[in-house]
Amino acid sequence: MTQPPVRLKYVESDNFSPGGGVTGVNNTKITAKVKNLAFAKDVALHYAQSDGTWTEKALRWQKNFGAYDVFALSDNTFVMTQFVIRYSVEGQTFWDNNDEANYHIDEIRPNTVGGNVILNKATARRGTQAGGGFVVTTSWVEGEIFVKNLSANKRVGLRLSPDGWFKTPELNLDESRPDFIFAVFYNNLDTGEWFWDSNFGQDYTLSKTDFATDE
Repeated sequence: MTQPPVRLKYVESDNFSPGGGVTGVNNTKITAKVKNLAFAKDVALHYAQSDGTWTEKALRWQKNFGAYDVFALSDNTFVMTQFVIRYSVEGQTFWDNNDEANYHIDEIRPNTVGGNVILNKATARRGTQAGGGFVVTTSWVEGEIFVKNLSANKRVGLRLSPDGWFKTPELNLDESRPDFIFAVFYNNLDTGEWFWDSNFGQDYTLSKTDFATDE
């Protein structure tokens, strides 16, 4: 199945009482990623209201990462329990509807992530290491991955290459190409299922420049 060019990144929606006599505060935050198919994009949260009717709120552009853009919304006027993400571009409309099941959250589980696993942030780093009379430049990727808590037994990580998949990764800086290529995985050890975030099937490309970032 072809992955649509829009994907929920993270959502939380709840009503809470912060204290000090203040009660019933709404909190809805959502972030989504879309493939960069054209400059002009319309991205929206499409959600069910308490009376069962559906409505939309626009997501605002946040950042561009070359092949994809990040859009977000933070709103304290409502909470929701069921939603999808709409992406309209160049006369076409695409949906992330959680494989036609829609996304569902509630008071017990007020947050979720798209596709069960998604990159939150990856940062390229450089350093130096001395040994054997030599000082070498080291290079690596560090960051954070969001996963849905399907099981207590899980493996989460990156499948990464510093040289376009020609050999296994090395700690030392590989200058054969200027960027890392990687995808994010989540292996549910209880069921054997694998889930991937591969940046809409084209892998992430992260510059090896110190502190370069993908989100």
